[in-house]
Amino acid sequence: MMGTIRKSALLTAFLLGLPTAFAKPITVTLSLNGKVTMAELARNVQDPTSDHYNRFYEPSEIRELAGPADQDYRELLNGLTAEGMTVVQESPTHLWVTVRGEQSIYESLFGTKVQHFSNGTHRAMSQVQVPYHLSLVKSVTGLDNTHKLYPKYIKMDRPASAGGVSQNDIKAAYGFTSLYSAGLNGQGQHIAIATYGGFRVANVRKFFSLSAISPAPNVDQVAFNGTAQYEEGAAGETELDAEMAGMIAPGSNIHVFGSAENSDAGELAMFTAILDDNRAKIVNYSWGNCETYTDATHKTAMQAVFQRALAQGVNIFVASGDSGSDSCGDGTNKADWPGASPYVVTVGGTSMNYSNGSLSETGWDGSGGGISELWDLPSWEQGLGSVYVKRAYPDVAFNADPYTGQAIYTGSQPSWAVVGGTSMAAPQWAGFMALVNQARSKDGKAGLGFMTPMLYAMPAATRAQAFHDVTSGRNGLYTSAAGWDAVTGWGSPKADTLLGYLRTL
Repeated sequence: MMGTIRKSALLTAFLLGLPTAFAKPITVTLSLNGKVTMAELARNVQDPTSDHYNRFYEPSEIRELAGPADQDYRELLNGLTAEGMTVVQESPTHLWVTVRGEQSIYESLFGTKVQHFSNGTHRAMSQVQVPYHLSLVKSVTGLDNTHKLYPKYIKMDRPASAGGVSQNDIKAAYGFTSLYSAGLNGQGQHIAIATYGGFRVANVRKFFSLSAISPAPNVDQVAFNGTAQYEEGAAGETELDAEMAGMIAPGSNIHVFGSAENSDAGELAMFTAILDDNRAKIVNYSWGNCETYTDATHKTAMQAVFQRALAQGVNIFVASGDSGSDSCGDGTNKADWPGASPYVVTVGGTSMNYSNGSLSETGWDGSGGGISELWDLPSWEQGLGSVYVKRAYPDVAFNADPYTGQAIYTGSQPSWAVVGGTSMAAPQWAGFMALVNQARSKDGKAGLGFMTPMLYAMPAATRAQAFHDVTSGRNGLYTSAAGWDAVTGWGSPKADTLLGYLRTL
């Protein structure tokens, strides 16, 4: 009778999605305390008085300057192993370690119970308490995997033959054509696509082939936290990102980092893997969620990772979101994660019209933008106006309205599809950055470094020549206007002029 009651209770728990007694081993990433912070290293590369100004750090340098002492690090790994954990991945910086262990180990070590649910998620029931003998550990990410990220693209319910702005019109409208004529195509540059799940690399290569793009980008997939499973919606986002970035920078190398887990732990592991790999100085990230859903511990952990990106000379281009000023979708005006971060280049959206060689744009009503609640106002935004008391976004914009969308090649049964959303805009800015860095390399210069503050510091007259200033349209609470606005930022690029300015810095 007792066995029957127990089976019935477990079945009820399974059907209701309640915690169950069956728990798989949990993988977490431990952020470690270092000798100096990533914020300090990021400041060094941006400070003209620093010996490291515009001289970006390698992971090995970060380990030497910021990583814990070798003996302390070894003692930590030995201690974790002694507790019954398996070390899965070590960052070469020795500042991030991924481990796997049974639920009971985490509960004993970190003083919290972990709930497991029948849908495969789990969560810690209280805040983690790091024991004294593991004081090298700053934070633990992965004991709550209920927070998901979502792709920022919209697939139109019509065939590509029924619409879509042509690739040639995009390149002409935004000033890319003359750059290609000057020999700039992104050659020698590396772009990382930060994403979730598997995709079909054959679709991406077919896009370049059918588009007669030559040279075609080299595209590969980098595994780092397990085997990423294919799912149609996620794969469409990944293929969109790789195709749009490669369309703008056909000479580039594109590396897809698809996390096997869509969670805070997956996000942290993904960006750590990209920075550990250290090939790409350009990253595209077209996923996000409502900012207020973000756990404070995860926000702090990701802040360090984003600051590390600045220290390594990496620009992360993030889609600003497709829900206008209401990222939560609940009728409030909330910002998007991680689009509102001050450590990324956030790309909003426009509705474009290109006719007889003339471009006109309005702010797309879905363009994510507004004011963060999590991030303080960075120094370079202090001239925006008194209403902007915290980080305001987006920084720039590009075509994103699905009704003026562009065609990609995608699907488990591959075909052309018209798409839109700010995740169509962000990878084209990533492609542009590949052209910028190639031009700087030709001049014997390092990559640009963090671009966002440079855009806000541009002389007004120069900016007027380098951007299409979008002055109409709204995204809910905010309205496009002359200069910067919370719908389209500074506007869309006049790529030839803007590149000419950025290569001189």
